[in-house]
Amino acid sequence: MTKTEYVNDLIERLGNENLRPGLSLPPGVIYQSSLTIASEARDEAYELADPDLIEPLKIRLEKEKNTSTRIDIIRLLVRIADRVNDHPIADYILATVRLEKARWIQYVALESLAESKLEIWNEKEYLFELIQHKHWRIKMNALILLKTLDSTYSPRIEDFCLTALKSKSTKPNELSWFCNVLSRHGSDKSLDVLKEIARTSDKYYTVNAAASAIAAINGKGQLAFFAEILDTNKNNYVKSNQTSILCQFGDDTVVDSLIKRAKAILSKARKTSVTYVGRAKPELVHICEFLLQHRNAKVEEFLYLVKNKKYNMMDETEKKWFDTHITFV
Repeated sequence: MTKTEYVNDLIERLGNENLRPGLSLPPGVIYQSSLTIASEARDEAYELADPDLIEPLKIRLEKEKNTSTRIDIIRLLVRIADRVNDHPIADYILATVRLEKARWIQYVALESLAESKLEIWNEKEYLFELIQHKHWRIKMNALILLKTLDSTYSPRIEDFCLTALKSKSTKPNELSWFCNVLSRHGSDKSLDVLKEIARTSDKYYTVNAAASAIAAINGKGQLAFFAEILDTNKNNYVKSNQTSILCQFGDDTVVDSLIKRAKAILSKARKTSVTYVGRAKPELVHICEFLLQHRNAKVEEFLYLVKNKKYNMMDETEKKWFDTHITFV
């Protein structure tokens, strides 16, 4: 079978929702995707890394009229190109998006690129058109791609993001996208706007996006601000994010704020014990690790409090860490 024949066969199977030969549905079940020919083909496609399949896929894409099939081809093309570092495919896909009339295809193509590591070389200017698109999914993925551009584009990207952040019509979820882009392309010029968003937004994800952008721009210089948000914002997701930032960039000046947060965490016993995977740690452990690096009389007093009065307020992960790492002279 030639590469072209294989591509055509795979694409046909990707669109085939019939049951695989020899399989049958359980009693009472009218459809089960995992048993279909398409499901098996998707698993097969996910593992492909043959650069010789790229040209036949491009040829098929340029001939194909069916929307669903075009989407399958684009996803497959980007995935293979990503695996073999065929970066020109990014420009090829963006050129396809430029000519494409079906919005769903445009969205999927941009999403696939945004999820890849492919670099955009020639179609960078087109991204500045796409980030003004009225469809939110297209705009969001264009912003993700815009974030990957090099620092020579930073002033222009920053100005665009600041204009959007100041707009009264920008929605909370969109605010968080622009904040995220500023985490790479922002400068001190963005700090006041980002602070205002963090102080006034009632959406935790927007507050966290703004605070994280500030941390990326000048984390060490904004400790008082992070401590302020930790103290004034009541949302636990926001507090946890500020804790993480303070532990990353903080010094002796934030010890009191982190002790206060730790005492709040220990104000009541955990109802559940969370299992942490990989490098993930409880917020309390992050705080205690930081405090051990800045151990003074106040830290010592807090650790004694935990040992003597708050020990049973910790979950099993926190207790295990405390017993392993905390020693008293």
